[in-house]
This record gives sequence, C-alpha cells and structure tokens, in this order.
Amino acid sequence: MDAESGSRALSAINDLCELLRLALGAAERVEQEVHGPAFEHADLIARDVHRIRRSADVLKGKIEAFVTEEASANFDRGHPLRRNSDRITRT
Repeated sequence: MDAESGSRALSAINDLCELLRLALGAAERVEQEVHGPAFEHADLIARDVHRIRRSADVLKGKIEAFVTEEASANFDRGHPLRRNSDRITRT
C-alpha cells in the first residue's frame, strides 16, 4: 500500500463513520417524533445503525493501524521500485 492508497482508505473510512453518525442522529430524531409501530421500527433501525457504527469504528482503528504499519514498512524497505544494484555506493 502506497501513501496515496492509504490516504484514500483513511478518507473513505472517515466518510463512512461520519455518514453513520449522521444516520444514527436522524434515526434517534425519528424515534422522538413517532409512537406505536413506527417507533418500534425506528428504534430497530437506530439499534442496527448503532451496531454498524461501532463496527465501523473498530474497522477504522484497524485501517489506521494497517496504514501506519505499511508506511513504516515502506520506509524500512525503501522505495519499492529501487533495486539494491541501483544504489550508488561511494568509496
């Protein structure tokens, strides 16, 4: 994974987490406005969105750790397109 790919992955998971935050807020507002079967349905949706949001937060942590690990590994390995024979050694 290169830096650009890592940046896209982090941006995507941040967008997903923000979207789920907004969806949960909307579902909770619906719960406050309705009653009866509509409330039960809204409550079910809110619980599902909350569960998915927690899962997305876990995924975000894993992606952040993976991107950091890959960036460190790329730094340690050097540029992926460079061969050892390409390096100029001065004596």
